[in-house]
Amino acid sequence: MITLDSEISTIGGWSTVYAIKDDSTRCAKVLAHHRQYKGEFPDPAMIAQKKYGIPDMLRYELDNHRHLMAHVPADLAKHFVKFYGIEKTNCGRDALVMELVTDDTGGVAKNLDANTRPLSLIFFRTLERIRRDVLLRHAIDHFGIACRNILVRNQDCPVLIDFQNSVIRHRSQFWLSLPFFIRRKVTRKFQRVYQDVKMPDFTKSPSITDMSLP
Repeated sequence: MITLDSEISTIGGWSTVYAIKDDSTRCAKVLAHHRQYKGEFPDPAMIAQKKYGIPDMLRYELDNHRHLMAHVPADLAKHFVKFYGIEKTNCGRDALVMELVTDDTGGVAKNLDANTRPLSLIFFRTLERIRRDVLLRHAIDHFGIACRNILVRNQDCPVLIDFQNSVIRHRSQFWLSLPFFIRRKVTRKFQRVYQDVKMPDFTKSPSITDMSLP
């Protein structure tokens, strides 16, 4: 069992990330009742089952992470947050235990939305390698690519977090099970990230070595 300490962040409204008492290297993601849905603040587990077809949101994210990491080259592994499994907390709830990503000042790493430090070309080349060599090559539908889910360990090192996707597809979304359309949507997600941080559309670069900062 782990003991939750101070709150680190609220992610997407469905969960809260806490520090773990007497453990400076790990943190715990716990489902929380602080997101409004249809005028109420329901149990996130119920919403995950009803709206997204996910019977256990934390376990589902852990399984997604394991599937993804099986396709990640060794030299890119450090750019994905480490997961350690699911443990019970002192308040009786399950928690997904993960690496506490820190930056080069020793503080909790900020995401791209909050980052104010200049980023290097290496940072964006790494993101493009992840897109091209992992997500596109293996047609992995990681649609959580967004500025809020990319942490800045240092000016050269992005770290991806959040590995949840919807299981249920509406009839109009049948195409999201097809590799061609998965790759197109993943690319659009990266394009939005580059746009939000005011960078060129690196997805259009013929190769990684052709990329350059403005």
